[in-house]
Amino acid sequence: MVKASKETAAKPAKKTPRTATKTTKTRAKTAPAATTISPAAAPIAGLTAANLIKTWFDGWKQTFNLKGRSSRFELWAFLLLNSILMVIIQLKCSYTMSDRFLRAANQAGYSLTQIENRIIIAEIVFYLTIFVPLFPIVSLVIRRMHDLGKLAWANYFEPVFMSVVAMSLLFLTLLELQKTDYEYIAILLSVCFITTLYGAGFYALKTLITAMFYRGETTANAYGAARYNDDEHETHALNLSCLYFLFILTIGILYLAIAFV
Repeated sequence: MVKASKETAAKPAKKTPRTATKTTKTRAKTAPAATTISPAAAPIAGLTAANLIKTWFDGWKQTFNLKGRSSRFELWAFLLLNSILMVIIQLKCSYTMSDRFLRAANQAGYSLTQIENRIIIAEIVFYLTIFVPLFPIVSLVIRRMHDLGKLAWANYFEPVFMSVVAMSLLFLTLLELQKTDYEYIAILLSVCFITTLYGAGFYALKTLITAMFYRGETTANAYGAARYNDDEHETHALNLSCLYFLFILTIGILYLAIAFV
């Protein structure tokens, strides 16, 4: 009886190492699966000059793309880099259109035709740097509204279109009336114009504030998958927005200083 009790007491001790080895084996098998990183969870590249330039080029490539989504990081990166480049080009054009350039060109022996051609080219480039970037910026704003799950056309273009239609119908109605005071017609038209202007300005300002400062949806919506909507890129977008406003403020102060000196 004593031997039997010893054997029964020793049996559980033999089974425990087997269970321990099984658990270690299962841990060893599951350990590689836990360490694997999916492409979606891979670390994101930081805020570098290469990423900013790539984002700026992407903004120009999607100038006529009114579909899909764009994040705040893409918008602020495009605005900041484009503003810096625009200021550099405009400073060069302003120098070409200044009296200092005329004196330097005369001393260098340039002909009058050469000077006029350079001034004309400088004026064209100066105004192109103002109006051409409006196209990619408008498409970026529209895609930013899509990033928020909203339709940009309904927020801005529809009220403006309805105001223009109402103003046109009123104008045609007043033209058909006979024996009407034209001063009264001018007052009514001015009221319609001011109403349209304020309506367009209100919806434009509302759309710009929403596109610039509201965070987009982190998941896919009806307009496509999310782009750069993680916390890291949102922090970069905040930094870029601060740099943009500081840059614009600095340039404005310098322009005022040059104008009053």
